[in-house]
This record gives sequence, structure tokens and C-alpha cells, in this order.
Amino acid sequence: MSAENLAMLEVTDAQLAAVAGVSTRRIRQLAEAGRLTRVGRNRYELGEAFAALVEEMSGGDKASELTAERVRKLRADANLAELEYARARDLVAPLSECEKAWEQFCVVLRSNMLNIPNRIAGAIVGETDERRLKKVLREEISLALQAAADYTPEKELSENE
Repeated sequence: MSAENLAMLEVTDAQLAAVAGVSTRRIRQLAEAGRLTRVGRNRYELGEAFAALVEEMSGGDKASELTAERVRKLRADANLAELEYARARDLVAPLSECEKAWEQFCVVLRSNMLNIPNRIAGAIVGETDERRLKKVLREEISLALQAAADYTPEKELSENE
């Protein structure tokens, strides 16, 4: 009998239990749990059933869950080590510093934008040419945005400390 024929051989639950060294009740429990596939009443394909039994005896899903948890823990430990390394080299900043920097940036941008009317009022009083008005406004808005883009929180944070 060839290996392929042996794998396709149908066996009873009693024969499978004898080969695996477990009780027939255990074979039926595994079949009811969906770990073994029946091909007939209390009959199983030897190759497929034997492979499922080997996996079950080696820990089955519990072993793979445990392995997955170990891998997850290793990844978490590696991520933590990378974060500590980056922190030691000053490659990351605390969230509070980032929040302060963004807050200051928004204050600078808001201030620049709100000052536009004061800066251009004298230049556009009595102006009737719409193109000239738009040009002056566009230039002032560009200046305000450029000033915000040039803003460096490092200077502001070090001056405030």
C-alpha cells in the first residue's frame, strides 16, 4: 500500500483511538469540536485525522495562542527599547512639548492674520481698483503665512524657560 493510499484509508474511531493512544470518547469529542472531520458514521480519513491529532497533542490552538502572545510581547519589548533609545538620543519629544509648540504656532498665525487689516488700512483707504486691493491683500496674507512658516518653536520654548 502506497503512502497516498494509506493517507486516504478510512478508519473507525476505535482504530484511530488505538493508533493515537487515546480513548474512542476523546476521538468523538474532537470530532464534535470540529478538530476531526468525519467521512462517515464514526469513520475518519487516516491521513487528515492523524495530522489533526498530532496538532492537538502538541498543544493545538493553545500552543499557537501562546506562541502568538510571546511574539506580541517580544514586539512590544522591542518597540519599548526603540522608544527608550530614541528618547536617550533626543529624537522624540514629550507630547506636552508638542502641544505647547502647536499652541504657540497657532497664536503666531492667528496674530499675524488678525493684524492684516491694521497693516494695510492706510494703503487701501480710498482705493477703487479691485485688482490693486486684491494684490495688497494677497501680499499681506502671504507675509503673514510666511512668518508663520518661518516660526521655530525651539527659539520660543528656550526664551520662555
